Amino acid sequence: MRRSIALCLLLLALGCGSAHAAAPPEAVVQDTSTRMLEALRANRAAIEREPSRIYELVNRIVLPNFDFELMSRWVLGRAWQQATPEQRGQFTEEFRTLLVRTYAKALLEYSNEPIHPLPQAGAPAGDEATVKTEVRPKTGQPIQINYNMHRGGDAWKVYDVTVDGVSLVTSYRGTFADRIRASGMDAVIADLRQRNARPAR
Repeated sequence: MRRSIALCLLLLALGCGSAHAAAPPEAVVQDTSTRMLEALRANRAAIEREPSRIYELVNRIVLPNFDFELMSRWVLGRAWQQATPEQRGQFTEEFRTLLVRTYAKALLEYSNEPIHPLPQAGAPAGDEATVKTEVRPKTGQPIQINYNMHRGGDAWKVYDVTVDGVSLVTSYRGTFADRIRASGMDAVIADLRQRNARPAR
């Protein structure tokens, strides 16, 4: 499951960049895919010497395009409603850091598989859109990646992604629901904070 989540985050980040009101979501996906891969190639030598430098790329290119609060709300489900505002903020921040660290590790292992857009079902209806793409690895079957996006103001942001039908939000929701039932929200936040404080490997 960890491998699937890492791939999911990698392709999500490769596919989502600064959104513009005039550009349809699929154009945003394709444009930023190119930007991210170019940045990775240009900085490969520096990253190999100092792996933590990849976080700068993540922060600059990727983070503005996630709706972490909405993702956290959906991941926690009912527990979000029961949490205090402080707990919500702490969980969102630690969950964001977890996704960034997971993505960065996956990015270092990325072997330049091509990303192909799939036919879309017309223009977005209202403020919701699903962008469909396919990754074609050198060996094995193609992997379908769907990005669920919503528009807030003039920006399209990702709030979920599915890899071959497996939702990122749903995968994490089951994990955190079990932990919250067993230990409570504060313990889950503390565990995330401890994991995120470990040196990157």
